[in-house]
Amino acid sequence: MAIRIDKAVFLHIPKTGGTWVTNYFRESGMLREEIKVQHPLGKVYLAHANGLELQQSDLPKFCFVRHPLTWYRSYWQMKHFNVPDRSQGYIDTAVDQLFHEFIKTITTDRPGFLSEYFAEYTDYCLHVGKQETLREDLNEILSLLEIDFDKDTLFHRKSENVIPTIQKYSWELAMEIMKTEKEIVDKYGYDYIPDGVME
Repeated sequence: MAIRIDKAVFLHIPKTGGTWVTNYFRESGMLREEIKVQHPLGKVYLAHANGLELQQSDLPKFCFVRHPLTWYRSYWQMKHFNVPDRSQGYIDTAVDQLFHEFIKTITTDRPGFLSEYFAEYTDYCLHVGKQETLREDLNEILSLLEIDFDKDTLFHRKSENVIPTIQKYSWELAMEIMKTEKEIVDKYGYDYIPDGVME
């Protein structure tokens, strides 16, 4: 989903904190429009329009990214237990496997998948924040865009849409992700192993 606020468009990459950001904009009265994109088959949909699909808009765009080790784990967890939809292209052809099999399939068949996927959004954005520092980065982005916002609510609003997971990476699979997603790792400073993801 893409959201227009005053003087900017927020591009929501799945599993990067976008539900929290969207609801913050909605609750604080900043949301102006949920941007509808025409599906190639003629149906209107709202699901995660990327930068290419919205390149006709002259408004500056921003989005958030996430460490690849936590992103893959969170996406698998969401699709496996919470979201029956399997229309998100290649990644959904593998997501119904066991977690370790899913990661092995991605790193073998489509190495660098997430780097390419993120780029469909980030390449069109003036600002890119991180899910790990969501509130601080959103504060900075809105300030740079000179958009009025409720700073107190931003920093005190509770987290949401957090899906607990017990899935863990083996060292071998974690290193495969770090190697195949080197573009993200280098570009966004994700050259570390997050807490709680390893067996």
